[in-house]
Amino acid sequence: MLHCTVLLCSVLFCTVLYCTVLYCCVLYCSVLYCTVLYCAVVFCTVLYCTVLYCTLLYCTVLYCIVLYCCVLYCSVLYSTLIFSAVLYCTVLYCTLLYCTVLYSTVLYCCVLYCFVLYCTVLYCTVL
Repeated sequence: MLHCTVLLCSVLFCTVLYCTVLYCCVLYCSVLYCTVLYCAVVFCTVLYCTVLYCTLLYCTVLYCIVLYCCVLYCSVLYSTLIFSAVLYCTVLYCTLLYCTVLYSTVLYCCVLYCFVLYCTVLYCTVL
């Protein structure tokens, strides 16, 4: 009977020891798996957020640069067109004014010359 009791205690001890070791292994592996899973999720979330932030930042900066360049281009184009129109009108006005003054001067000189010539011829004929 003593032998059976020792045997039963040994079996019971081994069973408890086996279950305890099995429980600890399962617990360890579960904790390790959950930790790895948690870290992977955190890493992927951080990576996703970083990529999203950088993409948004890049797109925003790119949008602002494109907008700035378009505004600058349109401003320069508009200013150039205004400057060209003003320059053209100024040149046209000055040319017309110059030609008018020149034509008037030439006409005045021709009339004066003809008048002087006429008067000279008339004076010379009278004499």
